[in-house]
Formats: sequence, structure tokens, C-alpha cells
Amino acid sequence: MKIFEQQIIKIFFYSIAILFVFFTFYGLDWGKPFYFHPDERNIASSVSQLSFPNQLNPHFFAYGSLPIYLVHAVGIFLNFIEHQPTLSPVVTFDQAIILGRLISALLTLASCVLVYKVTRLLSGQKTATLSAIFFMTSVAFLQFSHFGTFEVWLSFLSLLTAYFFILYLPAGRKLYFAIASGLIGLLTAIKLSSIVLLVIPSYLILLQQASYKFSGRKIVDGLRLVFIFLYFSIFLYVITAPFNILDSSSFSNSMKYEREVAMGTLKVFYTGSFYDKLPIIFQYEKVLPFLINPILTLLSIPAFFYCVFRFIKKRDLGLGIIILFFLSLFVSSSVLYVKWTRYLVPSIPFLYIMVAIFLGRLFQKAKPLKFTLVIITIGIICSIFAYSFLKTVRINQDTRIASRDFAVNTIPSEAKILSEVYDMGIVPFNDNFHQITLFNFYDLDNDPAKINELPDALSNSEYIILPSQRIYKSRILDPQHFPNGYDFYKKLFEGSLGFEKIYETPCDIFCKITYAGNPVFNVEETANVFDRPNIFIFKRK
Repeated sequence: MKIFEQQIIKIFFYSIAILFVFFTFYGLDWGKPFYFHPDERNIASSVSQLSFPNQLNPHFFAYGSLPIYLVHAVGIFLNFIEHQPTLSPVVTFDQAIILGRLISALLTLASCVLVYKVTRLLSGQKTATLSAIFFMTSVAFLQFSHFGTFEVWLSFLSLLTAYFFILYLPAGRKLYFAIASGLIGLLTAIKLSSIVLLVIPSYLILLQQASYKFSGRKIVDGLRLVFIFLYFSIFLYVITAPFNILDSSSFSNSMKYEREVAMGTLKVFYTGSFYDKLPIIFQYEKVLPFLINPILTLLSIPAFFYCVFRFIKKRDLGLGIIILFFLSLFVSSSVLYVKWTRYLVPSIPFLYIMVAIFLGRLFQKAKPLKFTLVIITIGIICSIFAYSFLKTVRINQDTRIASRDFAVNTIPSEAKILSEVYDMGIVPFNDNFHQITLFNFYDLDNDPAKINELPDALSNSEYIILPSQRIYKSRILDPQHFPNGYDFYKKLFEGSLGFEKIYETPCDIFCKITYAGNPVFNVEETANVFDRPNIFIFKRK
């Protein structure tokens, strides 16, 4: 009977695995030829302006340069294979987008393997199977495997670092400590906020010191670990992000801007939705239910406290590393002013590991059949959320293209259209409509001139297109900070400005499952603003 139950789990596991691999690579060319994700566009622009060996400065320092160099190198290699014997030193913008997504997809698969291996080290194969199922049905990684941004890089390298630190624990092999230290240097080079992971080697060094009686050996071994960490982390930081030093002024200016935005001291147009949001509470209400689904979000709370309790009671040092990774990545991102979904992605695998360990211990003494039913039931629930996301975002037509097609069949090509600035969603309309005016609705509350210009802009327009929910969501929800914006959007939707709604992006049952009932107001805006924005079209009455 036990063998039969194991076979059921294997069949279920491999079925999910096959679908996971397929959908990780399915539709990597989404958004072509517009490529709507702004961070992807910045990264691809950086890649396309490189030319080996004459021009290696990325001229982009919001992220580290290692992924940019890797995309460039892979692009050159593929160009050589296709066009040999000519070696083109240039990778095109389109190539950079697709290659960035391809690498994200490959690292997603590698991250899944690491989640399984790390969990198996800590809690055995059954629990590892459960954590891998969580990962393979994860909306977070099904989504970010299709973005050529660096969140999956950070997730993979964080998991790999944790893996080597856990390997270091039983035997104290300094090779593992050195590799993990170098990986922290890599992580910091890719994103400077990863410096919070310094708490992990500090934890291990203090742990080793506490295991000795006070002696000269204790001091020497502690200093040796400090030296190993500093040498390997700084070495890999420097060689993978050389222009952070060679072009230190550009790097410093970029970091100053990023720091001020993250701390909330610099108010920019894309952070207006984060006023007065409570850290951690906001993530549990608006971010995690989308990234990992509502069921796992609820389970993660007792799972975290159980893991902390077990770490303290049993001195489970490997579990302590998982807890520290999660807290370092999750809390540091939560307290920052920029509370986007992508900031939490690197912490998600560690949350999956803790939930799997919690459920594994909870059903540890259950009969094999009962545990099998638990795995399959939870796997099916998670799969429903995963499929809902895939159906809504990957299988259905892109919402910007669908709204453009509606407009082509409804609106005259010479109609006067008013839309918003700073949003790629209006770009597909440009080829079919020739009188589109972009108005800066963001500044209605901080630029008096915009209030004076708005009546003329409205009177000269026959249609209004809102290419995403990014502005009107924050204005409608926060009249205290945006009284003018609230007044405009409220009247627009009520129809009192002389316009009536003729189109809204439809939201079926799968859309409602994916976005907790409402794709505009129930999730943090970056859950869908890049790959499935909600679009409205209004017509003058």
C-alpha cells in the first residue's frame, strides 16, 4: 500500500513538473513588438549599447551589470553561430529582451531544483516534494520567469547561498563558506539592497565562536572566517560590477536616486500608491495573496512561528539560516517605501520551504495515505491559482492589444484622443490613431498649471483612453493626498464630465481568482500593470 501511495505522489509530482517546464517557456515573446515592461526596456537598452571590447560601461546602475554582460555574451555567441564567420559585437534590443527572459526561465527551473534540495537537506524527501510543488504552482515564478529583470537572479543566487551555508554547518568546511561568501558579493553587485544578507555570515561566525571556550583558537578561527567572507565577497563584487568603481560618479548618482525613492524622501510619480501603507500588513493583504495564493499566505503565518519555535527549541541551525534569509529579504523590502511585488520575489522560496516544513511536521505521524491526500489536495488548490494566472495573462490575448482592436473597430482613426503619460499601454494605438494627446494627470495635485490646462484638454477630446489602472487607482483610493486627481477620476467614472464608458477590460472567473476578486483594487498595482493592465475607454456623450 505504501508503494502504491508513493507512485501516486510521483505521478502527480511529475505531471505538475512537466506542465511547469512547459509554461515556464511558453510565451516568452509576450508583448512583441512593443515590450511593455519598463525595467526590461532599460536593461535591454543597456545591453544593446554594449560593444565588446570597446564599450563595456552599462550606463545603467539601478541593477548590477553581471546579468547585462551575460545577456550580451550569449547574444554575441548566438549571432556568431547564426552568421559565422562574421562576429557581430552588437546585440539588438529585441534579442536582449528575449534572451533576458530565456535566462530568467532557466534560472526559475534551477531555483525549483534548489528549493527541493534545500528542503530535503532540512526535512527529508516528502517535505521537499511539497516545497517543490509550491514552487511549480507559484504565480510569482510563472510571472517573473517571463520578465527579463533580475528578480529570478536574486532568488536563484539567494537559494544557492543558503544551500552552501547549510552544507557548511555539519562539517565546517571552509570551502562552502567561501563559495557562499562569494555569492553574497554577487548578490550585492546585482542589487545593492542584498547587503542585508550580511546577517547570515555574521550569524555563522557568532555561532562558531559560541561553540568554543574562550581561547586563542576561538579568536583565530573567527578572524579567519571574517577574512574569507570579506575576500571572496568583495572580490566577486568588484569583478562582476567593475564600473561601479570605474564610473563611480554615475553609480553614486544612481544609488542616491534609488535610495531616496526607496526611503520615501523623493516623491516620484510611480510611488503615489504607497502613502501611509503599513509594512508587512500591506504585503500580506495586497502582495502575497497574488504571488503565492491566499491559502499559502494564511498558512505562512503559523508556519513562520512554528519554524522559529523549532529553531529555538531544537537548535536547528539549518532552519535558522532559512529563517534569517526570509526575514532579511522580506522585512527589508517591506519597510521600504517601494512596496512592489518584485521586491518580495527573492523571499518567496524561503517562505515555501517553511510552509512545507510546517505541514510536513504537522502530518509527520499521519498514515501515508493521509499525507498523500494532503499533498494532492494542496497541490490541486495551488494549481487552480496557477492555471487561473496562466489563463488570464499568458493564454488570453494581451489586454492592450484587445483594447486596441476594439478601438480600431469603434473609433475613427482621426478622432481626438486624450490619454496618460508614462505608460507603454497607449503605444499599440499609435499606428491606428493619429491625434493622441498625452496629458500628465499625475501632476494634477502638484502643478496648478495642469488644473488650468485640463478643461481645454477635455473639451478638445472626443475619447479618453486610460491605458492602465496605475493613476486612477491611487487617486480614487486616496482623496486626502490627491484631491484634484480624485475629483477628476470620480467624475469621469460617474459620467459627469460629459464622457461615457464604452470599454473596460473584461475580468472572468479566472481573472477574479488571480487578482483576489478585483484586478484594480485588491492587489498591488505591479501585480498586473506590466503584463495585464486594466484598460478603460470613454467616449464623449
